[in-house]
Amino acid sequence: MSTITVARRAIRREWTIFGTLLVLSVGLMGVSGTSTAHDVESGVNTALSPIETVINNAADTAGSYFTAITQIDGLRTQNEKLRLENQTLQEQLDRMPAISKLSDDWTKITEAQQSLPYQTTPARVIVRDISDVNPRTVILDKGSSAGLSEGEVVVDAGGALVGRIQSLDANVSTVLLVSDPSAVVVGKEAKTGATGTIRGQISGLLQMQYVDVAAKLQKGDAVVTAGETLPGTNDRSPYPPGLLIGDILEVHLDPNAVVQSADIQPAAHLSNATFVLVILDYEGGFGPPVPSAGPSGSISPSGSLNPSAKPTAKPTVKPTPTPAPVPQPVPSY
Repeated sequence: MSTITVARRAIRREWTIFGTLLVLSVGLMGVSGTSTAHDVESGVNTALSPIETVINNAADTAGSYFTAITQIDGLRTQNEKLRLENQTLQEQLDRMPAISKLSDDWTKITEAQQSLPYQTTPARVIVRDISDVNPRTVILDKGSSAGLSEGEVVVDAGGALVGRIQSLDANVSTVLLVSDPSAVVVGKEAKTGATGTIRGQISGLLQMQYVDVAAKLQKGDAVVTAGETLPGTNDRSPYPPGLLIGDILEVHLDPNAVVQSADIQPAAHLSNATFVLVILDYEGGFGPPVPSAGPSGSISPSGSLNPSAKPTAKPTVKPTPTPAPVPQPVPSY
């Protein structure tokens, strides 16, 4: 079979199909306006309506599904953002009591600084050791560069005795607390004026010892610093008089003793004080109050030995002649 014959048959087939479709189209156009066509169209629409409804519902469901997925993803993102914001707010809320207390403590310490009759400087406690293993101390955030010196007295916002500076460097200083067993101060009962030696105890309380048994000590009475020299020493007291030490908890009285003792609750907040005041200008001193001289030198008013100083000549004291005994008459019997 030749190629030309095959091509002719293909062209004839296409024209036949085209003519058939053209005739059908004209025929359908002719009958489309008749009542029979309308009835057929209605029947077809009625038959296809459930299918169309199902298809539309499925399309709506798919659209709603994708919309829901988009909304859920947006809600998830928004919820995570709100969660982070809530966490931040909660952290700030949790910090508020500490920040408020810090602010209150600073306000109290600055007000106390104005009320004390001494020149003071506030300092913040940065390290606290109140265990029974090591000496009871606190470390302050100021040192010699801020004008602090060894031995200066430290009080809290209420003017209660905290302790004394034990050692320091340029930026920090270590305060030995009054509750440490090695800390000693002469105290005075505020009402009666009875004095005694106060020492720290392992329990954290203080004990006032060697108080005259005639003094009437009562529970709840306040004890303050006496500003007096420790018995048996020549050093002047470094503690200003009138600083509150604490209140009497219990009195120990032995009927057969000439002295009594008492347990004292420290008034200073030794375990949780945030800020303290260091007294700078109290001239209690540590050297003897009166300069003395020796054979090889002299003692300066500050208490240091001055080898180059010449010995002070002692005045010559002439002995006073003893009068001769006066003879007494011998009694006669």
